[in-house]
Amino acid sequence: MTYKEIYDLHIQLLHVYENNEKHQGLYQKQLNYFKGQFFIAEDIVQRIFVLNQLIKIHEKSREIKIKWCSEEYFK
Repeated sequence: MTYKEIYDLHIQLLHVYENNEKHQGLYQKQLNYFKGQFFIAEDIVQRIFVLNQLIKIHEKSREIKIKWCSEEYFK
């Protein structure tokens, strides 16, 4: 895989997360920080790193929701 292909996959995944998220909540400051870092990244490798951080934050948020759903279901 090339850096361009990896970059495109990260962008697609990030769009899916952001389009399905109603509100960011706990992690909004971190998301804003890394979105700012994305625009000052100097090359594609740095941008991929920043995109990866954004995706990790969204996944952390999803973990909380999944745990809550599981707990509610098994009450």
